[in-house]
Amino acid sequence: MKVRNLILAAALVAMPAFAEDVSFKGRTLDVDSGQEAKPILHMTGTQYVLPRSQEQLVNQAQACLAGQDGIVVESTDAAQGLVVARIATAFRASFATQTLRSRLDLTVGEGYFQLAETELALAQASEDGSATYVPLVQDGGLWEKGLEALIQTENKLVDCLYK
Repeated sequence: MKVRNLILAAALVAMPAFAEDVSFKGRTLDVDSGQEAKPILHMTGTQYVLPRSQEQLVNQAQACLAGQDGIVVESTDAAQGLVVARIATAFRASFATQTLRSRLDLTVGEGYFQLAETELALAQASEDGSATYVPLVQDGGLWEKGLEALIQTENKLVDCLYK
């Protein structure tokens, strides 16, 4: 019986998570369809082409991100072409101001860049009045408004990089 349980446990661990790709306003969402609430795991944008070197794009991205409210650059690796930042964006939904936070991964190469968002979480008031964050789920209309606000933040970065 123990061997059977071990084999079953190993098979469950080896199984891929139930995920589905969903298109949303020019982005691709990776949604965990194995859960009833369907958390949004990842949002990936298109790859932008810009005739600049990887180093130039990384340096310009840092400057563009530093100039935006609600964005904190966590790390930059120019050699690997990666800029990681935390975003907190506010938006109106359900008759209140909501806050969505995420991790932005900006991947940069010679002449191109691409944006991806992970760790999407929505602020909720806890019993003691402080904010706690819960995964953003594809349920109701709140997630759409939150992602639209996040896309507006991304668009500011894209516009700045093209200047």
